[in-house]
Amino acid sequence: MPSLSLIATESQRLLKHVKEANRYALQEELADLCEVHWHELRGPQPTTPLALAMWSITPPWSDLLLDLYAAGDARLTELLPGSSLTKGLALLVLAEIERGNEAGVYIAYEPMMAFETTPPPANWLEHITSLLRGTLESPVLHRHDSHESLWKALAVMTAHTRRLDLPAALQVITLLTTSQDQAPGVSETLLETLRHDTLEIGIRFLSVEDNHINLEQHGHAHKPVRIRQVGEMLLEIRKKWLR
Repeated sequence: MPSLSLIATESQRLLKHVKEANRYALQEELADLCEVHWHELRGPQPTTPLALAMWSITPPWSDLLLDLYAAGDARLTELLPGSSLTKGLALLVLAEIERGNEAGVYIAYEPMMAFETTPPPANWLEHITSLLRGTLESPVLHRHDSHESLWKALAVMTAHTRRLDLPAALQVITLLTTSQDQAPGVSETLLETLRHDTLEIGIRFLSVEDNHINLEQHGHAHKPVRIRQVGEMLLEIRKKWLR
């Protein structure tokens, strides 16, 4: 993947006619609009732990921007006259760099570059909007898939949660490391299904540290996996979803 410095340079090129003070203001306003849009999409607050976690964690800003763009949302048109999608994505790339969300940078960077001169295909936009609403069908994971066990476990998690972003995946993994003993009335079938399915693949998550995940693979200790590596696997899985 390209370096963050190269990505920043490409984003700044697309925004070369925007004054720096205006750029920072636009970044903040666009990020705020994406957050508001997620509050509109996510529905009422759920009560079970996994559902509440997915409700609480905002999906990638760039996906929310694309959803606003696909809907022709008047708020986006007002903020970005001419509905310049690439400039909007460039603003979000820089915003993600500044807040240290490397995984979010790459998610925004790919469409920024892919659709600089041509609009995104309608069916691709439909996949994004369906993903945000939890209705996008996941790719079939074949039993004899050649990917490593952790990749398969992440693919199973995304198929159950319909979330392909690293913050959501880390929250799911954290929940899977907690005890199965829960207070009466808050047990969650989906979380226990996930626990069962990831164990069946051979992965047992132990803990999430500052920059790595501890786990067992097929009953044996596995060397800690960098969180950045998990993010890279999720980007691969995301590409399969959005083909």
